[in-house]
Amino acid sequence: MRFRKMNSPGSSVSSSSSSSSPECLTISFRNCQVCGQPGHGKHFGAITCRACAAFFRRCGTSNNFKPCRRGNNCEFLKNGWFNCKACRLQKCWDVGMTSENFQYDRDSFIPKKVRTALENFHNRVPESMGTFFGRSNLIIFCAPQFDPENNNQKTYIDVQYLIDEAGEMLRRGCDIPICAPTTLEKLALGLQTLRGFHPKQMKVITKLGKDETLALWQHDMLKVAKWLTYFDEFRQLPHQVQVDMLNGMWKVWARLENLAITAMGRRQKLCKAKEIMTIVEEEQLKCHMTQVEIDISWCSRFSVEQLKFFSDTDLDDRTEDLIQAMMDLQPSDVELSYMMCQLCLHYVGKRYQGAMLEIAESFQESLSNNLHDYYVKRVNMPQYSLRLANMMKINNHIQSIKFQQDIYRGRVKAELAKVFDVFYIEFSHPEAFAEPL
Repeated sequence: MRFRKMNSPGSSVSSSSSSSSPECLTISFRNCQVCGQPGHGKHFGAITCRACAAFFRRCGTSNNFKPCRRGNNCEFLKNGWFNCKACRLQKCWDVGMTSENFQYDRDSFIPKKVRTALENFHNRVPESMGTFFGRSNLIIFCAPQFDPENNNQKTYIDVQYLIDEAGEMLRRGCDIPICAPTTLEKLALGLQTLRGFHPKQMKVITKLGKDETLALWQHDMLKVAKWLTYFDEFRQLPHQVQVDMLNGMWKVWARLENLAITAMGRRQKLCKAKEIMTIVEEEQLKCHMTQVEIDISWCSRFSVEQLKFFSDTDLDDRTEDLIQAMMDLQPSDVELSYMMCQLCLHYVGKRYQGAMLEIAESFQESLSNNLHDYYVKRVNMPQYSLRLANMMKINNHIQSIKFQQDIYRGRVKAELAKVFDVFYIEFSHPEAFAEPL
């Protein structure tokens, strides 16, 4: 190898062995000993180009390529490309390249901190999900995953424990026997039981991040599972069908329930305009829709402002319209239970079709008869068509195309989000977290 002194002060040649001396050294490179293209320097014991050095850096410690189809006698192409990786690696070894001097801490594909975190994660499994998150009641498992080749971060959420817990609730049935003449009235009493009868502490949510989101998901799914145990006809279905219906309806159910709770809270002066409420265990939670700090760094590399293109910009206004409609209607628990069933069963039947659609229609017919008996026999309201129309107007507003403005445009945006990896979140059970249409 020849060296030539460079006396020009304007030279920009860099060297890994630079010192305080004003004189710099540059290397007179030959062609790459592997591919024959212009060389870059000596890498791992041979003169190579950057591409061959990077290839050997990635593959020099393993040889898991498919065997050469030409019996290790591949011809080298003129443009500098090998037909197979196995022959290229063999050529690297033939010219004397070795992996003894690999500096693993300089791996550009997996940073040292990331690799250390992954090793610690795999070698030390937390005792429980509560230990992992610092809260004893959270059973959703959430961990980052990394693609070593593309360096793309993924947030993997394992909801197996949550699904199992919800399924066990469905198996056990309701803890408190409730006597009611119809299934619909039993569901209404179950709804009251889930909300509780005692005044609850009010808590203001100022930040909505990963832990808060996972906790709300967990609470909503388990709450719906508990509520379904008061549904006699539902409990007669095979267990797997029950689980499938729960996966399909819990998000829709929670949406209507939170609207109803917010409407009640505003009538009682517990929250103001642009504030929404929910009930989680022993607490009433409220937050301002435009002032709450939303942290989505755990599931997207984009900011909330940047994601407005993919979201519904008029959602806040339509939510306010729905809350006002609920305040004007003031549905009883029986009416609200019917609205929940109608909305959820309509969505489940539309989503699964086939036998599930037949089950959903059968349940809706039975519950409609229950509602008729409630109006005629309980509240002495034989002319209830207008009130029923107002109830269905709210449900239709939630599930209609108008509520989502332009469903085609929404689907296009969803596809764009997938193409550009807007959200790097994956679920162990994606069918339970699909967004309702």
